[in-house]
Amino acid sequence: MKTSTKRRPSTVIGVIALSLVGIAALTLGACGGSSSTTSNSPGAATSLVAGQSQGAIPLPAPTVTGTIAFSKRVEQGADIYVVNADGTGLTQLTDDLGFEEGPDWSPDGSRILYSHCRALGQDNLTAMNVWVMNADGSGKVQLTKNPTKGDCWDLNATWSPDDKQIAFNRVRFKKMSVDVFVMNADGSGIKLVTTRPHPMDVWEAWRPSWARDGKILYLDYDGNVCEVNPDGSGRVRLTEGRSGREYDLSPDGKTIAIYDLTWDRVEAVATRGGETLATLLDPVSDFITGNSQEKYDWAALAWAPDGKVLAMAANDDGGPRGSRLYIVNADGSGLSAVPGVDTATGPAWRPE
Repeated sequence: MKTSTKRRPSTVIGVIALSLVGIAALTLGACGGSSSTTSNSPGAATSLVAGQSQGAIPLPAPTVTGTIAFSKRVEQGADIYVVNADGTGLTQLTDDLGFEEGPDWSPDGSRILYSHCRALGQDNLTAMNVWVMNADGSGKVQLTKNPTKGDCWDLNATWSPDDKQIAFNRVRFKKMSVDVFVMNADGSGIKLVTTRPHPMDVWEAWRPSWARDGKILYLDYDGNVCEVNPDGSGRVRLTEGRSGREYDLSPDGKTIAIYDLTWDRVEAVATRGGETLATLLDPVSDFITGNSQEKYDWAALAWAPDGKVLAMAANDDGGPRGSRLYIVNADGSGLSAVPGVDTATGPAWRPE
């Protein structure tokens, strides 16, 4: 594994703008159910090869248990799948012309949130909205209802700990803004959470998540993790000096796994104080091939329910075909890869 070298400084505004504007170009100005099928299990392999352009890096199969949802890139979009950590039980939950991405499990593991935009034809997508389905892919329901040809996309939806609320990002392309909103679990009562402290901070709040105490976390303009109350009050920065593109809060709330874009690595840092506790993947670019045009290697992160391991894959815009699905121990040891999964984005562990 090569030694990581620092990349040129880059703010979240520039990176997110490049990725979302690129996706938005497919919509021709636009800002969603589907059917369910089950694939045959690929079977567990003893080892596989990681790295798509930097050379072969043999990795063992994981020894942990659990179920992971992820979005799989396909030629005409993306679909939601689930798989056991050992590679068995690979199951397709959505099958539609368009993109279904960003799965997030309900606290009881019975439902999955995701974002969906439907393809109307080549290079022509509808609005992106938040949907919910049962864990087996049945019962798909649309929660947000952006106009088919509007300028808004709703994505990155995530459940509150009591499953009564959902936080999500609303991207407004004409305003070049990304904000965090919350709504009730049935899609009603949508309210704005974040406000921009400076008019130029247009990409102020990216990738919301919930802490156990009911506060909402997100990445700010500079790539640092912030927390805020659901009513928008009490905004506090939890990290300083980071250029985070992705992150995930550990189940006990004590550790944040964060992908630092500048340094091209994933680290575990203390939630209070921000000191680095462990390096989890360095460099990311050895394992995740970035966007073919912008050359960014983006690692989406997800803690297992017990907080002992972390799943990693490409994020929703980090590469034309996704990446292998990696698992690493919380101290950075024991890197492995789920057999039979090589085009994953946005992993999420099912609660135990």
